[in-house]
Amino acid sequence: MKKKKIIGIIGEQAGGKGSVTNNIVKKYKGFRLTTSDLLKKTLDNLHLEFNRDNLTKWAIALKDSFGQDILMRAMLEDIEKVNADFIVIDGIRMKGDDKPFRDKYGKKFKLIYVTADPKIRYERSKKRGEKTDESKQSYQNFLKKEKTATEKYIKTLGKKADFEITNNSSEKELEKQVDEIMSKI
Repeated sequence: MKKKKIIGIIGEQAGGKGSVTNNIVKKYKGFRLTTSDLLKKTLDNLHLEFNRDNLTKWAIALKDSFGQDILMRAMLEDIEKVNADFIVIDGIRMKGDDKPFRDKYGKKFKLIYVTADPKIRYERSKKRGEKTDESKQSYQNFLKKEKTATEKYIKTLGKKADFEITNNSSEKELEKQVDEIMSKI
């Protein structure tokens, strides 16, 4: 049986993880799985607002109750259900999140760290308003969120990444960096 190729995407809020993932999925015919989608299903069922605070609380509660690798184990199960050889995982963010993928897929797993200047990320976050609490938050609150349990290990884990993208420029420059990485994968 041929092992699937897995690319994990890690990065700070509004750094461009979604753009990198979308670029890879569209141009390289990958399939996207996100931890946010896993968490959102339950939040929706409980009629709770889809915001960063609720996502964080739910992720922590699951990890505390069912083990620190619960979300990544769920992703591994979802990967096996996908009929594709190439899958992008968006949502690796906490200490040890990469380990289950490295253990199962070995060299077929690559981790890409997507980062950008905090002020650029803050402006993107406000503009996109992806989660209900983003568009009105202060810069101080934005930075404070990066110290929460689901965010504080991102830079440390990013140092273990196979590749790094600095997304401080244009969409075209971002695509160029993605293409360079994909040529190596």
